[in-house]
Amino acid sequence: MLFREVIGNEDLKKRLLSSIQEGRISHAQLFLGPEGCGNLPMALAYAQYLNCENRTPEDACGTCASCQKAQKFIHPDIHFTFPFIVAGDKKEDRREKCADWLPEWRQFLSENPYGNYQSWIRYSGNESKQGNINAKECHEIIHRLSFKTFESTYKILILWLPEFLEKEGNRLLKLIEEPPDNTVFLMVGHNPDRILNTILSRLQTVRFARLSDKDLASALEEKEGLTAASAQQIAILSNGNFSRAMELLHVADSGMTRELQQWLRWCNRPGRQEIFNWINDFVKQPKEQQKAFFNYGMHVGREVMLIQSGAQQLNRLTEGEIQLVTGLAKVLTPEATSQLIQLFDRYTYLIERNANSKIMMTQMSVTLMRLFRGVPASPLPAVFNDADM
Repeated sequence: MLFREVIGNEDLKKRLLSSIQEGRISHAQLFLGPEGCGNLPMALAYAQYLNCENRTPEDACGTCASCQKAQKFIHPDIHFTFPFIVAGDKKEDRREKCADWLPEWRQFLSENPYGNYQSWIRYSGNESKQGNINAKECHEIIHRLSFKTFESTYKILILWLPEFLEKEGNRLLKLIEEPPDNTVFLMVGHNPDRILNTILSRLQTVRFARLSDKDLASALEEKEGLTAASAQQIAILSNGNFSRAMELLHVADSGMTRELQQWLRWCNRPGRQEIFNWINDFVKQPKEQQKAFFNYGMHVGREVMLIQSGAQQLNRLTEGEIQLVTGLAKVLTPEATSQLIQLFDRYTYLIERNANSKIMMTQMSVTLMRLFRGVPASPLPAVFNDADM
């Protein structure tokens, strides 16, 4: 991957490029940032630039033999470690180290370099179990990095999500402290609290911020061909997370505002049959699309609260949302808005646990009717208590 293909983080790119050009290359770095911020694509670009045969001050050339291999993730001096799930019952079918999963990993990176842990495990076909980086893989890392470089100056290990190393990671401490010449560790993580302190203390941390709405929207317009309005709406909803933006892209479009507006309007009218017709259509949608609707409802609720609190200057709204949000701010009390956000949040949690969406939406519609009339929300039915799920 080239630096110019990485979304946003322009100042950080310049800093990383400058450190390489000045020969200040730390042998053990942690690219740390929130999910979807682009720290994995940046690590890929950094590794490619390190071994590029014809670097420019701004980027790798992208055409030399080293770059071509790096872009296909088959460079013999760029190694990968990532969480995986041991698979295969028979010895000959056993897949118990990252090398066994490399074909899927390369394809996953090619299709979605901003992907998260859930999307990778789903892609590998093992989402029913929890992945990790096991002791056997740690021995493999030590073995792989003990060899000299095959064809380039630097031997690089990109270790994605060191949070999954657990205590097995202590096997790598000596290697991280005293690596062979021209060996670079690039660890890419999201949560420092879940990384072993013994490893964290040995890494130079490079911090990433969330992507800006402007950078996200521009990327969605350029890469996905979205209209400016649709790109802006998805950028706002994804909160600086490009992985989340891609999920929303596949389950939602600019019609979410109209759909929410229609449902709210019917909940505020005497007629009831339209609501049940809407609910029947809603429950036919895929679960991910229902979750996107609830998340969008939380976003709208938060924007309403900002107006009700006199903090309109903090609003992040598209043109199509302004009328909806300002209208709700007049109709609902601050207490009702807070209750509505809590309901959306609660139902997002429940839908992930396969609760009955038809019962939930019926209950939520009745609750919303009460809120519109100034009546406090009724408690959730007992069927939705955690103990009954």
